[in-house]
Amino acid sequence: MILMLMTAFFETELGGAAPLTKKDQLVFIDYIESFRQYQDTIPEVDSIMMDGTMSYDTTGYRYEDSGRSMSRGPGAYFFWDTYMRDIPFTQTQSFYSIGKVFDIFLNSNKLTFPTVYTDAEFWKIFDFKFLAGTSFKTQQVQNQEQVIVISRKACGEYFGNEDSDFESVIGKEIILDRKHFKVIGVIDLVNNSMSLLKASAYIPLTNMDSKMLANKERLNGQFKGVFLAEHPSKVDNVKEELVKKSEVIPMPNPDQFNQLEYFPGSFLEMYVSNTTRMFNDPEKSYRYGIGIFTFLLILFFMLPTLNLINLNVSRILERSSEIGVRKAFGANSGNILFQFVFENIVLTLIGGIIGFVLALLLINVINGSDFLNGTILSFNYKVFIYSLLICLFFGILSGFIPAYRMSRIHIINALKNNQL
Repeated sequence: MILMLMTAFFETELGGAAPLTKKDQLVFIDYIESFRQYQDTIPEVDSIMMDGTMSYDTTGYRYEDSGRSMSRGPGAYFFWDTYMRDIPFTQTQSFYSIGKVFDIFLNSNKLTFPTVYTDAEFWKIFDFKFLAGTSFKTQQVQNQEQVIVISRKACGEYFGNEDSDFESVIGKEIILDRKHFKVIGVIDLVNNSMSLLKASAYIPLTNMDSKMLANKERLNGQFKGVFLAEHPSKVDNVKEELVKKSEVIPMPNPDQFNQLEYFPGSFLEMYVSNTTRMFNDPEKSYRYGIGIFTFLLILFFMLPTLNLINLNVSRILERSSEIGVRKAFGANSGNILFQFVFENIVLTLIGGIIGFVLALLLINVINGSDFLNGTILSFNYKVFIYSLLICLFFGILSGFIPAYRMSRIHIINALKNNQL
C-alpha cells in the first residue's frame, strides 16, 4: 500500500504528463550569486633547534580565503536578456518571475491569485492544455499588451464557471493591481506541485514595472531561467555552456562584487534540490538525495522481509511434526520446499491485493479532500503489476530460507523434538 502510494505521488510529480512532456530536455537556473572573495595573508612559522636553542623563521607567507560578501537570488531581467540567449545546444529559453500574489476582493470574497510574469517562449517549453483560447505571442509581449492566461481554478473563482463553457470568458477582463487584463486563454489543472506550473495567472513580463526591467545596476533581480535542450542527451552540454558563460559576463559593479556563480540543473536535479535544500549545487543535492532515498528504500524493503522470515520460521517450527509425517510417507526435500514456498507466495500475493485495494481507497480519499492542494494522484496499473512482482519476490525470499532448513530436517528429529 505504501509503495503504491509513493509511486503514485512520484508518478504525478515526476512523470511526463503535460505540461512537462519535455522535462528531460529542461535545464533550470533558479538563482545567481554575485560575490567578492576575500583573502588574507597568513605568516608561516618554521622552527629549528640550533645549538640547543629553538629558532623561529617567519619569512614565509601563504594566502587563504577568509570569507566572501555576496548577493544571492534570482537574476535581473537585463542579465537574462543580454547574456542568456542563443546558448549552444538549446532550442529556446524562457525567463520568468514568480512570487507575485494578488489579493482580489470579489462579492465580499477574497481571492488569492499567485501570478507568473513570463515571455512567449514559455508556452513552447511547457505544453499546457488549453481549455479555451490561446497563449500570448511575442508581438503581444513586445507591445506590452495587458492580456492574461488563467487557470481553470481561477476561472471558476473569478467568473463562477469552473466546469462550464470556458469559451465564454475569453475576451472578458480581470482587474489586477488596478490594471484591466483581457483573458485570452484558460489552461487546465496541473498535477504538479511546482509553483511555476500551479499559478492562477500568467501575464506578459513587459507588464511589470519598467524600471525593474531596465535596471542594469546589478545582476540580481526577480527573474529565473529555463532552457530547452535540443535533445535529452544535450542537457549536460547546455549546463556546461551556461557555466562557461559565467566566466565572461562582466560585472556591473566590480568594486562591490567581482565574480559570478550559478548552478544549472536538470528537472530532476532542481526538483530534488528544491525539496531537500541540502546544497546550493543541484547536482550535488541530487546525488546526496538519491543516495538517501536509495538507503531508505532498501531499509523499507529489508524490514518487512526480515519480519516475514521471522514469521515463517515460527510458522514452520509449529508444523515440524507435519513435515516429519510427510517425509515418513515418502515426501522428499524438494516436495517440502515447494510446499512452503508456494504457501508463502500465496499469502504475500493476498497481502499485495489487500494493499492494492487500500491504496485505491486512500488515493480517492486524498484526491477528494484536496490534501495535496489541487494535485490529483493517478493510479498506474503498471505499478500494480510491479508491486505484485515485488510481493512475489518477498514471498520467495522470506519463505525459501526457513523452508530449505526445514526440508533438510531428519524425520526422527521432526517427529520427536518438533524443532529445527
